[in-house]
Amino acid sequence: MNIGIIGIGNMGEAILSGLLKGKVVGPQQVYVFDASRELMQLRQEQYGMHLARDYQNLLEVCEYLILTVKPNVYPQVLAEISPYLDAKHFILSIAPGFDFERLKGHLPDDFDKIVLFMSNTAAKIGKAITAAAFSPEVNEQNKEKIIRLFESFGSFLEIDEKQLPAITSVIGSAPAIVYMLIESLMQGAVLEGIPARQAQELAAHIVASSAAMVLENNEHPAILRDRICSPAGTTIEGVAYLEKEGFSGSIIEAIHRIAEKAGKMKK
Repeated sequence: MNIGIIGIGNMGEAILSGLLKGKVVGPQQVYVFDASRELMQLRQEQYGMHLARDYQNLLEVCEYLILTVKPNVYPQVLAEISPYLDAKHFILSIAPGFDFERLKGHLPDDFDKIVLFMSNTAAKIGKAITAAAFSPEVNEQNKEKIIRLFESFGSFLEIDEKQLPAITSVIGSAPAIVYMLIESLMQGAVLEGIPARQAQELAAHIVASSAAMVLENNEHPAILRDRICSPAGTTIEGVAYLEKEGFSGSIIEAIHRIAEKAGKMKK
């Protein structure tokens, strides 16, 4: 199978890197196109895949089209690829706010093989979580192929279309909140006298190991937290302060606002 990636910025590069590291396809099976020829040349130097001359060239050689351009240019890109779409093609779209109905409104009337997905830049190191909704016209055989693509750069979850706004907030945007947490832990460690480089490593490993405990033990985070909080101890002192300052509520509200924004983008 040949994969075409339209848009090779941060997310496009992350998926490209993940696909190649996952070895589900090789560089010779991947073609990219981006509005920036300079960026395309840079990515080719980094990864060795093909550069498409234009959309017509890309669609002539690729069956699976991964769209990772910004939502504001989607209408233009969809209009430009539409003349070259046929029955062999599948569109894999990551744009927030573009559901099946809205996407189909920019595509030929007889084109309906669409996958809506959300992932994150951890795809670059094979650690992403990707969720996808498939249009009914994507048969089981092709669905399995597409799932293998997603699984090559991390974990995969199949969802319903109506879950996409919430999934977008958790998968696509929540990593930024986690990075803020890591940065805050790092700054706290520096304040207490730990050198910045060591503090960054400590903070990142603390978050990674804590996440691993949740995943591998399959236990609720609150149970794991309570095991660390000894009565009248140091840990409960910090936990109590964070709750007093609205730590949990602020994160919950942030996720809600991200999901709300994602929902508004399709209107």
